[in-house]
Amino acid sequence: MRSMKKSKRVARLALPLAGVATAMALTSAMPAQAAPALPALNPDPIPASFDFSDCPALLPGYTNAGSVCFSTVVTSGTFKLGNFDQTIDQPIRMTFATQYNPTERKNTPVFGKMRAEKMLVQPGLFGDPFLSAVYAQPEYANLFELPPSTDYRIKLGLKVRLINPLLGGSCRIGSDSNPITLNLTTGTTSPPAGVEPLTGEAAQIVKVELPMVVRSAKHVDNTAPAPGAKGCALNGGLVNSVVNLVAGLPNDAGDNAMVFNEYIASKSYTALGS
Repeated sequence: MRSMKKSKRVARLALPLAGVATAMALTSAMPAQAAPALPALNPDPIPASFDFSDCPALLPGYTNAGSVCFSTVVTSGTFKLGNFDQTIDQPIRMTFATQYNPTERKNTPVFGKMRAEKMLVQPGLFGDPFLSAVYAQPEYANLFELPPSTDYRIKLGLKVRLINPLLGGSCRIGSDSNPITLNLTTGTTSPPAGVEPLTGEAAQIVKVELPMVVRSAKHVDNTAPAPGAKGCALNGGLVNSVVNLVAGLPNDAGDNAMVFNEYIASKSYTALGS
């Protein structure tokens, strides 16, 4: 079987009723009384705290009532992009919201911010002519949607910055206009034939500390193709080509895989006091 293979953008998606149900099933604001929490499926401990400072400001016409902010921490997992096959050993933090417009009776997903540490590429992956370590740092790439679903799907655009003195400061795989488009699910993926599907874990409440509710989940995807790297060493064509050759890029759906063990904390905008 083959190897598995300006400003913050507002995804202006007016969720239909099914979408609202999807968002609120995970996101349903605060239970009237604290239900007993289940043991976490995530193998990692629950973070000691969650930061809501990156919650996006309310859009014009949207209200605190009915709007919910989410602080997500990916605590471990895998990040396979072509020949990059990294274990996530530093947290990836994402903040987003579902905001409610009472006049139009719609919920709109809005992305706040992604904060991720750089990850060391395996020793020797690049070899010569790169003389020092190469790091990969995931960044948000201007795409965020919450499609209606029962398995908490997230459509997320990523770009990956490659960090090395010889590559300059603008060497990236993907861009805002041509991102790595993840279709994350807590269910089972549908990759191309010959690629084994991945299965996530549904979100479930693991901690209630009103007004905050924390859920454990596992999001997965191995259906996203990846573009080639650009902007390396002043966008030199030769350097871009060398990076792409070594990294196995561009590639097809099934050549990449993401597994995110995560905790998702939610608070209503009313509780945020914004």
